[in-house]
Amino acid sequence: MNKNKTKIIYLIIPVIITLIFTSCIFNIPQAEEDEVIPPGQQVRIIVEQGMNLTQIAEILEESGVVDNALLFRLFVQQKQKEKSLAPGEYDMVTGSEYEDVLEILTIGPTIITYTVSIPEGFTVVDIIDRYSSELSFISRTDMEEAVRAENYSYEYLNGLDSLEGFLFPKTYELLADYGATEIVEMMLAQYQFETGDLDYSLADQKEFSRYDILKIASMIEREAYIPEERALISAVIHNRLDIGMPLGIDATLTYFLEKWDEPLTESDLETDTPYNTRVYAGLPPSPICNPGLASIIAALAPADVDYLYFVVINSETHEHSFTNDYNEHLNNIKNAR
Repeated sequence: MNKNKTKIIYLIIPVIITLIFTSCIFNIPQAEEDEVIPPGQQVRIIVEQGMNLTQIAEILEESGVVDNALLFRLFVQQKQKEKSLAPGEYDMVTGSEYEDVLEILTIGPTIITYTVSIPEGFTVVDIIDRYSSELSFISRTDMEEAVRAENYSYEYLNGLDSLEGFLFPKTYELLADYGATEIVEMMLAQYQFETGDLDYSLADQKEFSRYDILKIASMIEREAYIPEERALISAVIHNRLDIGMPLGIDATLTYFLEKWDEPLTESDLETDTPYNTRVYAGLPPSPICNPGLASIIAALAPADVDYLYFVVINSETHEHSFTNDYNEHLNNIKNAR
């Protein structure tokens, strides 16, 4: 016999005698024998907030986790643990020892986390897609509503109608009770944490706002494949802005047209939009993605070079060639592979 049951059997003998006596005197019919649940099977047990020990014990017996609700209840009372049972969802095994079940219930449910990775360069649309496709408890509709800038009171969002650029790329751990708004809040807080101590002295000197820096960083993120080239691409952007030269970065137009997976056509390049940085000088109206910290740092600290042009010269490595001479730039385009 189970040693725990032996310890408490003396407590229930009077109860059993009373039940037998009552059944005989009043001719109460015997309940049909319950179907036996095989031991060793995993079952999900839900202990609701506010349930008492009797209710919990009955659920455990009905699920086959313990063989007798009354005995389990007396066992818990003997251990003086009836006030220590934590609500939540539990994965338990049928036919378990009372001691093991009690230990699980007093420790509390295992917290299940979900990991979602948001890479550098993802747009708000990409982020909506990622969360709604990887998390069963987050719908696309919820995410679309959650990314509305007016939902949040961060000072750096004042006057903006988009969160593009501010949803910091990172691998996040989430709980199943997170809502879409909580997820976005977490990403915005991460942006504030990551960028709060950066040196904005050059930006202030050039009268660039924090938002301007995000726009530059987002272009660097989309153009730079080799980490060492971030500061060089940043230099080209800064140098062109300094002299009022159009940036000529096609990624801004690609963002506007949402044509990331196919090349721009000649007709596309004639699109009349401030995102067409071949036509319009200055920065685009918004960031074109959510940049990582390295690109934000590069936007704040461009390389000390006079380059005005860059082009991919190796389509496999995405290596760029840089120059301040237009004719040399044309030659680099000609020799690109």
